[in-house]
Amino acid sequence: IETKSTVFTINNYSESQKCLVSGSPIFDDEGNLIRTIAVIRDVSELDKIMKNIAIKEDLTIKNSTYIKEAQNVEKENQFISNNEAVKDIYEKVDKVASFDSTILILGETGVGKDFLASYIYNSSNKKNKGKFVKINCGAVPENLLESEFFGYEEVAFSGAQKGGKKGLFEEANNGVLFLDEIGDMPYALQVKLLNSINDKFFYRIGGVKPVEFNARIIAATNAELKQLVEEKKFRNDLYYRLNVVNFVIPPLRHRKEDIIPLSQEFIEYYNNKYSKNTFFSADCLEKFIAYDWPGNIREMKNIIERLVLISDTPCITKNLFKDQLIIGENEMSYKYGNVYETTTKTLKDRLEEFEKDEILKTLANSETLKIAAATLDIDISTLVRKKQKYKI
Repeated sequence: IETKSTVFTINNYSESQKCLVSGSPIFDDEGNLIRTIAVIRDVSELDKIMKNIAIKEDLTIKNSTYIKEAQNVEKENQFISNNEAVKDIYEKVDKVASFDSTILILGETGVGKDFLASYIYNSSNKKNKGKFVKINCGAVPENLLESEFFGYEEVAFSGAQKGGKKGLFEEANNGVLFLDEIGDMPYALQVKLLNSINDKFFYRIGGVKPVEFNARIIAATNAELKQLVEEKKFRNDLYYRLNVVNFVIPPLRHRKEDIIPLSQEFIEYYNNKYSKNTFFSADCLEKFIAYDWPGNIREMKNIIERLVLISDTPCITKNLFKDQLIIGENEMSYKYGNVYETTTKTLKDRLEEFEKDEILKTLANSETLKIAAATLDIDISTLVRKKQKYKI
C-alpha cells in the first residue's frame, strides 16, 4: 500500500513449509485502493533444492562430512514437544543419561517409550559405549526366552550351535539393554534377571563359567506393574530394582499442544520419503486436535503415512482423515458431533479394538506374514501371538 506496487516476502509456516507470498494492490481510476490480491506459493521443495546446490558448490568447507554426520546425530536425538511434562522428562534424562542407574519407562502403547530409551543411550557421553540392544519380552516364545536372553553352551542341549551362542545380555555388555514390555516377562525368568543385575554376571544355559554383565538396564511397559506385583505376576524385588529412576510419558490426548508440531514433522518425513508435496487443511488440523488418538504417536504416524499415500490432491482434508478412522462399519473414538461423547468401553478395550482392526487390514493387504509384520513394525512372533489373541 505504501509503495503502491507488488511486494514479495518469504513466510515460514512451519519448520517444513516455506511459502512465497506476493501482495498486489488494486486501485480504481481515481487512485483509491479497492482491494489487495495475495498469492501464496509453496516453495519448500525449491528451498531444499537450492540449499542442496549451495552445499555441493561450497567446496571450501573441508569438514562438510563431519558437519553432516553431526547434524544427523542431532536430528535423531531431537524430541518434539511443547508439553511441560514431556520437557521435564527430557531435562531429567539429560541429568541421568551418563550414569548407570536402571531406568523404568511407563506409558500407554505408542507414546514414545522406544524413542526415549534411544534418546537416553544417545545422550550418554561415555567413551567406547557398547551397543543398544532391544528385547521385546512379549515377542519371544516363552520356551526360547532364556536361551535368547542368556545364550547357551555347545553342550547345553541336543542340536545346540557349535561353540555355543551369545545371548542378547552378552551382546549388550558395556552398552544398554532395553527390556521392552517387561511386564510380559515370565515370572520364573525374572529371578535370573534380578540376579544378573545385582551380581553383574550370569551363566549361559549349560555353562559353569560366569559371564560378565555390565550393561545399563532400561525397562519399559504399558502395564500397571504395581498391580502385577499385587497379583503375584511380577516380582516385588525386581520392580524396586528396576524403578531406580522412572519416567511416565503422558498420552497424546493430554498433550494437545504437541499434535500440530508432531503432525508437521511426520508429514514432512513422508513427503520426503515418497516424493510428495502434501499439506493439511486448517479444518483437518482442527480435527487432529479434537481426536483423542488412542494409539498415541504411533497411531498418528501410521495414519499420516496413509494420508500422504492415498491423497489425490496436495491438500489433505478433514473428510479424508475421517475416512481413515472408519474401518468397516465401526467408527473409532472420533466423534464428529461431540468429540467428548462418553463410551462404555474402557481405554484398554478401545486400544485392543483398534489394534485388531489394524492387524486385519494389514493382513488383507499383505502377501506374507513377514510383510505384514514389517508394515506394522513388529516382530513376526508378536504378530502370530496377536493373531492367536484376537482369533484372527
